Amino acid sequence: MLRTGGLCRIRTLSRAIHCAQLHTVQVERLADFEHVFDNTNQFAAVGNRAVLKVSGFDAREFLQGMQCNDMASANERGMLTGFLSPQGRIVADAFIYTLPESSYLIEVDSRVRERIQRMLGFYRLRARVEISDVTSECNVWQAWGPQSPQLSFGSVAHMADTRAPHMGVRVVGTNRPSALADFDEQPSTLYELRRILKGVAEGADDFVDASLPLECNLDYMQGVHFGKGCYVGQELTIRTHHRGVVRKRMVPVLFSPEDHACVPLRVSDEWAPELAQRDVVPSGARARRPGRIGSTAGNAGLALMRVEHVEQFAVQTDDKIHFEAECADGQRVHVSPWLPSWWPKQ
Repeated sequence: MLRTGGLCRIRTLSRAIHCAQLHTVQVERLADFEHVFDNTNQFAAVGNRAVLKVSGFDAREFLQGMQCNDMASANERGMLTGFLSPQGRIVADAFIYTLPESSYLIEVDSRVRERIQRMLGFYRLRARVEISDVTSECNVWQAWGPQSPQLSFGSVAHMADTRAPHMGVRVVGTNRPSALADFDEQPSTLYELRRILKGVAEGADDFVDASLPLECNLDYMQGVHFGKGCYVGQELTIRTHHRGVVRKRMVPVLFSPEDHACVPLRVSDEWAPELAQRDVVPSGARARRPGRIGSTAGNAGLALMRVEHVEQFAVQTDDKIHFEAECADGQRVHVSPWLPSWWPKQ
């Protein structure tokens, strides 16, 4: 249940965010953060993205062997996927958009653009494909809200974002699509906050080199196909899947200067601790390894943590486990994690 006492109401706040700060969003349960921006038709530019184009007679077959999702089972517009190292570690998450005439766009974090382009070039061999960087010609937008499934973009590259419920539609084009005329434009920071509160990992801050694709929830986000043929990094991914145990996963977290075990729970841009890539340390339990914080927005973020510890945190007892992290300036903050409600039930 959302609380509005002394605060802007969620609907009013989300519409006004383009001309004001986020201020405070308050809920009673951590999982309620997943839905606070779902009820208004909005869109935002997605920053720090790069776009590569792969075209040619062998483009489909070539990409089938380069990434961990199945080109044959993708929807007609595109799919989420991941590029892996030969050792099965994540290189980058990516969106692949289907274009006419055996052409595809690959959208990735701009910080891994050169690495993905080198990787594609290295494995091209005699494949009849052309690989080009079209970042300067492309912009990326995300639209969400009740009317987003009905949006029509014609021939503009787009796809439904299936990473989590109500994520909306992803669009790549040169100019802002006219289909978004009736949607309220928001800053890219709101997209980042909304994504983080839903527990959706994206980009180099979340998909770090040492991670496995399943630890970043790429399987839960429909970005891995376990029945397809060979691809770079397949062996470890399939072995991890068949073992059925992924001890660490990326989860949404809330940062607070004091313990927020009781309601109300708040996310705000008034206090934004510098915590990206910092360790999360549990207290009251013997941890084999600490967690690791990924992307952040305000006092919310994503962190790679042991699932059993997050489950223990959810149990409301006096001696339950607690988590801390140390900011870049040495300040220690409390970390409150939760498991997204859209995760498959084990």
